[in-house]
Amino acid sequence: MSRVCLFLLYVIIQSYGIASNAVSPPHCTNVTKVTDYASHYRFDYPAAYLHPGQREAYQPLYCVRPTAVNKAVTVVCDWAAPPQVQYTLGDEYVHVVRQDPSGRYDGNAVITTYQLCNHNVPKEYETIVKNR
Repeated sequence: MSRVCLFLLYVIIQSYGIASNAVSPPHCTNVTKVTDYASHYRFDYPAAYLHPGQREAYQPLYCVRPTAVNKAVTVVCDWAAPPQVQYTLGDEYVHVVRQDPSGRYDGNAVITTYQLCNHNVPKEYETIVKNR
């Protein structure tokens, strides 16, 4: 009986894994900006989304002093085509523009960002993370 349960559990887990891969947007843009400054803190921003029909978005960044940012990485995934992602180290936001020849912008685009900085988390960032 336990072998049957384990087998069924295995089948369910495997089918969920395949299904979860199918719900992630397949086209991704990965932008990495790096300097030679020392960093001590990693800020993982909450995932941001562009909703169906939304063409562009701005994700605020809170480690904005140019001399304080060591590294910033943003990955944006979408359904129709890899989105355009624009920012420079020290910017206050990441600008994302979706690319869809049909103009429908179906599904959610997902924005994930982190920064390495040499100063601690600012109050604005703490407030936003607590409110999510």
